[in-house]
Amino acid sequence: MLCFLVAFSITDACFAVSATASDSIQATLAPDSVFFPLPEVSPPVSGDSFFGTPHHLQASEGMEALERAEPFPRDWMIWIMAAGLIAVAMSRYYFPTRVKNIFRAVIGLRLLYLLHKEGGFFRETPTYLLYVNFLLVISLLIFQTLRATRASLPWDEIHPAALYGGILLFFLLFYLLKFLLMGVLAWVFHTRKASMLYFTNLFVMNQFTGLLVMPLVFYHAVIPSATSLYAAWVMVILLTVYKVIRGGILGHTISDFSVYYLFLYLCGVELAPLLIIGKAASVYLFN
Repeated sequence: MLCFLVAFSITDACFAVSATASDSIQATLAPDSVFFPLPEVSPPVSGDSFFGTPHHLQASEGMEALERAEPFPRDWMIWIMAAGLIAVAMSRYYFPTRVKNIFRAVIGLRLLYLLHKEGGFFRETPTYLLYVNFLLVISLLIFQTLRATRASLPWDEIHPAALYGGILLFFLLFYLLKFLLMGVLAWVFHTRKASMLYFTNLFVMNQFTGLLVMPLVFYHAVIPSATSLYAAWVMVILLTVYKVIRGGILGHTISDFSVYYLFLYLCGVELAPLLIIGKAASVYLFN
């Protein structure tokens, strides 16, 4: 009987402990415990409690929304680059010997004399293919420079492709008039053969300039960079100075080449455009 009472007391105590533990678990699983998601409380967006100082921003009235300026489209530049690459590739593939002789003529005057004596320089396809590449590249360089300097010009509202076409047309007419002027001066001073040799030198140097500057101009068209523009202009200026000096030496070594004609041509056709461009650039940069 004593054993039965002891066992009953132990059983009753176990039930009491179990009930206490159950109440504790229920209390733990209350809605405000870690097992249930708490409501998200967003911090205040203004006031002392968040920023530390009174900060009340109010929308301004009477102001128009400004639209983000979209970058000018460069899709048409792909066609310009493709045209230049195709012109160079066709010249190199179909006329490899002539192209090699053209660029050898850049090194020394003797090779230029040989190229001129062979004849037919201005009647061959690679001559004009490489010159087309030069016109495309130099026009694109001018266009990129205008865009990079954000020049405020009267034709800002013109489509970029149309502006580039205008620059290309300007250079085309400029070199055509330059060739006509040389022909007139050669007729006046009776120096046709010497003038053709000098103009061959100009063609060769311009073709070489187009090929040398082309990678930098195409790189800037894909990844705009001021460094590429500076490098391209340094190359153009150095090659232009070398072209003028080389032309002066070439004219001095030719017996029937009038010194007065050479001086008149260099001042009126070669140096004057450079001085005008430099003056315009200085006025824009310093004003």
